Amino acid sequence: MKISIIGAGRVGQTLGRLAHTVGYEIGDVVCRTTRSANRAMKFIGAGKAQSLTRLVFSQTDTVFITTPDDRITEAVALLNQSSLEGVVALHTSGALSSEVLQPLKMRGFAVGSCHPLQSFASPSQALPLIPQTYFCIEGDRRAASAARRFVKAIGANYFAIAREKKHLYHAAAVLASGGVTTLLSAALELLSHCGLSEKESRRVLLPLTEGTIENLATVGAAKALTGPVSRGDAGTVSKNMQAIGEVDSELVEIYRLLAERSLTLAEEAGANKVLLNEVRKVLMEK
Repeated sequence: MKISIIGAGRVGQTLGRLAHTVGYEIGDVVCRTTRSANRAMKFIGAGKAQSLTRLVFSQTDTVFITTPDDRITEAVALLNQSSLEGVVALHTSGALSSEVLQPLKMRGFAVGSCHPLQSFASPSQALPLIPQTYFCIEGDRRAASAARRFVKAIGANYFAIAREKKHLYHAAAVLASGGVTTLLSAALELLSHCGLSEKESRRVLLPLTEGTIENLATVGAAKALTGPVSRGDAGTVSKNMQAIGEVDSELVEIYRLLAERSLTLAEEAGANKVLLNEVRKVLMEK
């Protein structure tokens, strides 16, 4: 099988390198500039570096569109102007469905999306994460089949969703990645007011976060929940909110919203309802 990549940034380079490693033939590696294309090709280890200024597509079996979301339509236009027909086109956007590729179906393309549910800080850092990564797949039968074969070949996992659920899926992914990062930044800020440096704050806080994630993976969210809400400790919740309010009033609202969600989990886990109601009263008063 031969694959080409349009927009070979962090995701494109990672997938290209993995594809080359497991025996896929690499075709075009397309970037906006020749310099970027050559750099991507060198990391991948194979392929034909191409820029937008002198782009002539080579024959291929599958095209991966790994551009930013707002440039996918540009990639679609490039493919529509090419001589390619009947190949599989897959984009790697988490937010958009295969609907954005529908114009290619007039050319006999099979279209789908194949989104790696992973954070790509850099291609080299992402490579070792792929074996435990899940790819979200949706699209035409032929495109989805090609995506599944690709994901299995590079040693990753996959799951499928309906096309119309793609935005909801992406919202969940945003909360689990960017949302967690933002929440942890707030916790680090509070520790800085306790006299710890940012580096010290990360060092002491991240083992707690890692332990929490491990518990979540083992027993699920409700049973993994710990802290004052899960215990029904209204007094501690009140003191937490007062202390946060002295530092940053906006963070109090974040704490409140999370505590309200925690009440639901605590009830699911069978916590004392009388004590949970006391916590609820505190949250409503503050």
